[in-house]
Amino acid sequence: MNEESTERLYARIAGPPWKAILRQRWSATRDWALVLKDEAGDYRFLGHGGDPDDAGAYEPPPVEAAPPGLGGRYTDVFRVDTTEHVDSQAVGLPTVYGTESVDLWVAWWVHDPVRVVRTKTAHGWHVVRTRLTGALHHLAEAQAVAGSGLGAPEIMQYLGGPQRLDEAGLSYRVFDVRLRESAEELLIGQDAVEGVRYSWTASRRGEYEFCLQALQAGPASLAALWLLRHPDQVSQVLDWAVDHQSLLSPPRSDWQEELAVLLGTLTDQERKEISHMLRDRISALGRPVPGGAI
Repeated sequence: MNEESTERLYARIAGPPWKAILRQRWSATRDWALVLKDEAGDYRFLGHGGDPDDAGAYEPPPVEAAPPGLGGRYTDVFRVDTTEHVDSQAVGLPTVYGTESVDLWVAWWVHDPVRVVRTKTAHGWHVVRTRLTGALHHLAEAQAVAGSGLGAPEIMQYLGGPQRLDEAGLSYRVFDVRLRESAEELLIGQDAVEGVRYSWTASRRGEYEFCLQALQAGPASLAALWLLRHPDQVSQVLDWAVDHQSLLSPPRSDWQEELAVLLGTLTDQERKEISHMLRDRISALGRPVPGGAI
């Protein structure tokens, strides 16, 4: 849904204007509206508009309040799409663990059909996405100045309600923030240096504990975790394991060699005392002992 829609928000209607007016009056649909331009350059509106939750019909500005009549002299008649559209914007949110990839799901619609025709706003999502990008950057800067992070709660708090683009006749709202896998995303702000902003939620603490245990378990656990996330890199993981045996299998202790090294560091007097103690101990066990010292 991120690809730019090829469908236009409005289209010129051919044929007598009075036929279009009758069809609109007889129709009970809220999916489209009629905008007519008269010989004086003024616009007339017929149909529904406004926000999707509005109970009543859209009310044009007072100057354009007069509804179009069947006998009016109109030069152009336009049919405007007033349905609610849904698109998504990929965003990278900074966290202490790196960039968190999410999808912002956006609902947008035409709230002023006359303004759409006047401004020739043919493709709404491009306009909405541009405004959304600016709003996100502005919100990130404001949060940074306040010493706070930008995450899903802040986005839903400030952009969850209808956002008006009065100059284009459009509105939008962010209604959901979901984790994603793709890397084609809009990066917002800088990587966090302290505090967990987006991902420190109850649903994410289990993942944090799992990663902490993997770190504590050592390189072998981390290699297995990497292979789990990147199963296509088996050969690379095996090569790494062969080249780093000392990390995966710490050297085993040989007590005899360690004891020999220790004895080599003792003085003659210390070795003589130890040899007498060892000979007495062996003799007490009923074993034959050599005549001289060790």
